[in-house]
Amino acid sequence: MTPLQHFWHTPELPFLEGRRATGSLSCYAPHTHDSFSIGIVDGGQSVFSVAGRSMAIVPGDVVLVRAGDVHSCNPAELQRWSYRMFHLDVHWLARLLDETPSTRGLLQRMDSQVLRSASAVQLLDRMTAALDAHQVDLHADLQADIITCLHELMQLCAETCASPLTMATQGSDGLQAAHDFLQAHCRERITLDTLATIAGTSRYQLIRQFNRRFGMTPHALQLDMKIRQARVLLRQGASAADAAYDTGFADQSHFHRVFKSRVAVTPLQYARP
Repeated sequence: MTPLQHFWHTPELPFLEGRRATGSLSCYAPHTHDSFSIGIVDGGQSVFSVAGRSMAIVPGDVVLVRAGDVHSCNPAELQRWSYRMFHLDVHWLARLLDETPSTRGLLQRMDSQVLRSASAVQLLDRMTAALDAHQVDLHADLQADIITCLHELMQLCAETCASPLTMATQGSDGLQAAHDFLQAHCRERITLDTLATIAGTSRYQLIRQFNRRFGMTPHALQLDMKIRQARVLLRQGASAADAAYDTGFADQSHFHRVFKSRVAVTPLQYARP
């Protein structure tokens, strides 16, 4: 079976990016998203890892990943697997959920987790069908279909899988300041000395505290931030070379390797409509 990749980038839905992978053997390095992500396994088996925990997931399992949570999802024992993934702008989703009392504040109350629900599968199937139908009939009311499916799915989450926030948030204000500085200047060359000074700690403690608080070393997190920005540039029509340069990669081959390790496709494959 030849692995297939398909992306949904629809102007009518600027808040959503979708992906369907069939027969994939690709593996992901631990990474994060700016978006709230919803995935579903369509075939094969995989291992979902988040917050230091790992669990096997099988067809019909729905994965929910909060923005900013370090995670990975890779095929078990190098077997082929198939999945769909939907990335949603968190501000848009929060506004949508705040319109209904039962889902107000849900994004702050729930953890990244696996949801096993036939109703959730049906809703994601409906959403996929709407996206596919829109490619044939541009007059279909795509946004209404997507909003309905997403809201019903999140309402289901509110009823079945909402839980108190358990991700570690402790840490000094200095550590958050170092993180925010790295985010604002991630395209630049940032030294550990600079970040340690901002955090008010040693370089050794900085690395340990970053790993504990954010799930990555400062260097790995900076690469992750660059790739998230590169995805935006590629969706806006930038070339791979321009995206690499604009996000601070001096070497385009390095950009290619880092991008593929986190997105499981090349920049060109990702940008292709």
